[in-house]
Amino acid sequence: MATPAAAEKLLTAAGIVLLSVSACAYGLSGSLPSHLQTVRVSPFRSSVTEYGLEQELTAMVTERLVLDGRLAVVTEEPDCMLEGSVVAWNRTPYSYTSAEQVEEYRLEIRTEITFTDLVEETGILERESVTTWIVYDPSGESEQDARQRLLTQAAEDMVSRCLSGW
Repeated sequence: MATPAAAEKLLTAAGIVLLSVSACAYGLSGSLPSHLQTVRVSPFRSSVTEYGLEQELTAMVTERLVLDGRLAVVTEEPDCMLEGSVVAWNRTPYSYTSAEQVEEYRLEIRTEITFTDLVEETGILERESVTTWIVYDPSGESEQDARQRLLTQAAEDMVSRCLSGW
């Protein structure tokens, strides 16, 4: 038979776990205003010289929205619109070996997104800056693979920024 002190500790621990799980569920799902059911993702623009970033990012953001499932992605008569632009792309040395050779690179993308409620004609996010970066080791990962990993993370960050905080 458990002592009263042990039972109290067990109940406290169970309460903390329950509270943590419910807080995580709320934080992950959020709740959009009920009038927002559909979204249109405008083709992203780019002011950087790295070829194809805007097309890849548009596709990845659209895919993330579909996977999220809270908004249906449409091309006509949307309730809200997501627009974006790639404003910076950098690949810089991150760490060096003792022989002063680059060991890792930092790959960074900065975007600006605008998320507009078309039903109430209000801006939800106005040219919101979203910066995402990763570190990669060129001896273990190609720059192309690192680019894909970065774009995937950037798309997740942008969708999260649009859909969270409600």
